[in-house]
Amino acid sequence: MILGIIGDDFTGSSDIANNLKKSGMQVCMYAGVPPLKNKATLTNADAAVIALKTRTIPINDAVSESLKALEWLKNAGCSQFIFKYCSTFDSTKEGNIGPVTDAIMEELNIDFTIACPSFPDAGRTVFYGHMFVNGKPLNESGMEKHPLTPMTDHNLVRWLDYQTKHDVGLINYETITNGPVNVKEKVNNLKVEGYKYAIVDTINNDNFDVICNGVKDLRFLTGGSGIALGLPKIYKKEGLLSDEEFQIPENSTNAIILSGSCSSATLNQIEVYKKENPSYFISADEVMNNENLIDDVIKWIKNNETLTPLIYSSAEPKIVKEKQTQYGQEILANKIESFFEELSNKLLNNSFGIFISAGGETSGAVVNGLGLKEFKIGQEISYGIPALWSPNSNSNKPVSIALKSGNFGQNDFFKRALPTLRGKD
Repeated sequence: MILGIIGDDFTGSSDIANNLKKSGMQVCMYAGVPPLKNKATLTNADAAVIALKTRTIPINDAVSESLKALEWLKNAGCSQFIFKYCSTFDSTKEGNIGPVTDAIMEELNIDFTIACPSFPDAGRTVFYGHMFVNGKPLNESGMEKHPLTPMTDHNLVRWLDYQTKHDVGLINYETITNGPVNVKEKVNNLKVEGYKYAIVDTINNDNFDVICNGVKDLRFLTGGSGIALGLPKIYKKEGLLSDEEFQIPENSTNAIILSGSCSSATLNQIEVYKKENPSYFISADEVMNNENLIDDVIKWIKNNETLTPLIYSSAEPKIVKEKQTQYGQEILANKIESFFEELSNKLLNNSFGIFISAGGETSGAVVNGLGLKEFKIGQEISYGIPALWSPNSNSNKPVSIALKSGNFGQNDFFKRALPTLRGKD
């Protein structure tokens, strides 16, 4: 075991696991911190990802859960660690990225790390410390309307500086274009100047090779999933990777799509899928007021169970905001997550073994409902989205799953994902 990753949500964790996999590493992913006895299952894996649900929970809870994950990864033999967060740096001015990073650095007794959130394959780039999404400033990309972590500033040096007690510097694009030696020198200079963090510019995938070679001696890194594109090449060159290949098994069970994401990408994907497939919209009013909602939905699903139905609570941001005001943001979010958790549990106990989930919070709820704790990482479906399967499902059938971050995937992603999850692509 070489690398241990602490992910702050489920979709982001599968995202970085996917990049590690396609770059040559064999990866296991865990839903929450597993018991120490599970360490034995890591024998043939090069990396372990612990998927937490800490992005929007209270800071103290996020820190506590992240440190538990770190302890497990240390006990599993990992020698290098990554704290993985969203490639759009999803957080508030208070946290949770800064406080969690501070705590991990203190626990590891280290004095410097980088923040490299970029993921150019998904349109996320950083230039002179400023983040862009498909060429638009972060705070003009739609992320400023995020219901939980509105990103109102695209200057990440400033945004991270709000969250940490330490000084935040910058490793700019000019330094990176001059090669890994210059990156390493810049790190050393920043440390001498008293900085403990540096936002790192990245505008294309080639930058990750330079960055990773420049910071490969740092025990702890933070960032989005892009950083995982550079590290495996270093490990492979050093002869540290295993030869085993994880392949998703065939799965002929029924499939379902569950979406709670309100991102523009997911809303487009829903509209495309609805045109030719059965769909059921779950309104905020129903979630809050219909005590028979689960039974109603299950009955509808059974009438469409072989047609890969779509169940979604996704709605336009304006409608979401109105309903959050009416019912309370946290109360409504918890109700929706509880709905998806209970629904996925009931479906697993019926005829369903293939699940496609859209949205970080939704995916966490779905995984909890399925009771899945360990995943193997299979083939990539779309940028940042791998096919996952559970080798230790409590059900008597295979379970395959895709966890899609809200803004990821092509317009036809839902249809595109099915052959891969069936093990036939």
